[in-house]
Amino acid sequence: MELKFVEVDDNDLLSLVAELDVFFHAGWGETAEKYKAYHDLSGMACAVVAYIDGKPAGCGCWRAFDPVTAEIKRMYVRPAYRRQGAAGKVVQMLEDHAAASGCHRAVLETGADMPEAISFYERQGYRLVPNYGDFIGDEICVCMEKTVSDGTMR
Repeated sequence: MELKFVEVDDNDLLSLVAELDVFFHAGWGETAEKYKAYHDLSGMACAVVAYIDGKPAGCGCWRAFDPVTAEIKRMYVRPAYRRQGAAGKVVQMLEDHAAASGCHRAVLETGADMPEAISFYERQGYRLVPNYGDFIGDEICVCMEKTVSDGTMR
């Protein structure tokens, strides 16, 4: 497996994100459309693509939520490549980049009806927290957070 930092207009990233959008639309239809504004790649501080056997297998990004908080976004692994460790490695690379960029914590939002995603993030050290920002009061979302740095620059 190889992980690469990529620009937000990278063709492999765009292909993976397009598949993620299809997944959301297939599962949640028009409801998924209301969240589209939260997925704009142009605001991302960092994007990572995982390659397995030279093929793009998964991706993830982060954007600044506030000066010391990274928000993990656009996490996706193609079904054929799941359970091979790509997602965990992408999250770790994003967290390391965020910490090196001065972030102390990472937050994310996922679907309340996505138990596999919630369990995955819990295995990565995230914990459920009250919904933040625009997700406050949104019952189809859950929010999670994790400390990624003690705040000291190394």
